[in-house]
Amino acid sequence: MNTVTEQKPLSVFETFKQGISLLFALQNQSGRKRLMDLAESNPMPIIFAGVSAMGIFFMVCFLTSQLALKLLG
Repeated sequence: MNTVTEQKPLSVFETFKQGISLLFALQNQSGRKRLMDLAESNPMPIIFAGVSAMGIFFMVCFLTSQLALKLLG
């Protein structure tokens, strides 16, 4: 018996949370599977998660470098 479960699309907050989870490698298997299943029909959540993770990474790098320069100077 093959049952198809209807999955609702990810909200902006859930997609942002997925990006943070991917950035810190905290993604659990069920969350990753849900994201990949939804990405088959709509890749925008994956793109948004990647861009948000990239933005967070660059922001942390910029802020820590500015803090280091301020403390050393």
